[in-house]
Amino acid sequence: MQSVVRVFVLSSPSGAPHPGPEFTVEASTHDGLLEAVHAELAARGHRVRAVSHTPTGLLAYVEDRS
Repeated sequence: MQSVVRVFVLSSPSGAPHPGPEFTVEASTHDGLLEAVHAELAARGHRVRAVSHTPTGLLAYVEDRS
């Protein structure tokens, strides 16, 4: 299965999130999708705060490490 991931980036702990890039992950299970999202976001230099399933895909909130 495939899922589109919508990313929102938190630049500071008290700041409002801003939209980040969207990307697609693929895995054979829902748990596999979550693992793929965590791996991809870590590779992009983000610390994952939360990932949720939505009716239209996955939603991720991340901290920007840069």
